[in-house]
Amino acid sequence: MTGSGLEFLHHPARDCQGKPPLLFIHGGFHGAWCWAEHFLPWFAGRGFDCHAISYRDHGSSKRTGRHASWRLKDYVVDVRWAAEQLPVRPILIGHSLGGSIAQKLAAESSYPGLVLLAPSPIGGSNRAAMRMMASHPAAMWRALVGGRMDAALPAFMRFFVSPDFPAHERKALQARCTGLTSSRSANDAFYFDTPKPRPLGTPTLVISGENDWSIPRYKNERLALAYGGDHITVPTAHDIMCDTRWEAAAEQVLVWLDAQFRR
Repeated sequence: MTGSGLEFLHHPARDCQGKPPLLFIHGGFHGAWCWAEHFLPWFAGRGFDCHAISYRDHGSSKRTGRHASWRLKDYVVDVRWAAEQLPVRPILIGHSLGGSIAQKLAAESSYPGLVLLAPSPIGGSNRAAMRMMASHPAAMWRALVGGRMDAALPAFMRFFVSPDFPAHERKALQARCTGLTSSRSANDAFYFDTPKPRPLGTPTLVISGENDWSIPRYKNERLALAYGGDHITVPTAHDIMCDTRWEAAAEQVLVWLDAQFRR
């Protein structure tokens, strides 16, 4: 599968300023839709040509009937295809599992920048797993034993958004999340096919959410150090682009981007 049937959104820059395009890469359960409401128009309005991909079996991309078999490398194929459709290399902006995908692409070829929003932690997070198991034992058992990633969604929602996220919006967000993310891909990102952080000569920003208890802060700080990049904390939970204070987070990303790519 090399692009046929993949959802690929484009939000053109309102005022082209010669900046590199941005390619947004979603995490597990999500699709390109998670960027469409806020980040795509917001960054396009500030001079960036914005694109977002939904990899196979996510968002509005084609359903293959094989979603449980995909590995992390298969999603990398989809995002690599998206990057190759652009006239110039984009800045890669990956969230959660998408952060692992972005790192894989940056390791194999040169990109102008790398922004990792709450990237999947290498080695996982035992503390987060225990907390989710305690709050939703039956759901987590079905997910861990039966490979049913969708079963764990209620547990994940506890760290996806902040406590003050409106209840009706929380319900709508959960309804939009897909359960078609392969558990194999998540295990690859955590344990079996992890990124290998090292200095790449690529400007890199790693972002933690203040209310995101799923990822130990020190892991993101170490990740930024391994890339010779920067680390910041923004006032959101895990779903930085959807949460109540998404714009405050976007402002901090913009400050960093402008410092790196000022024309």
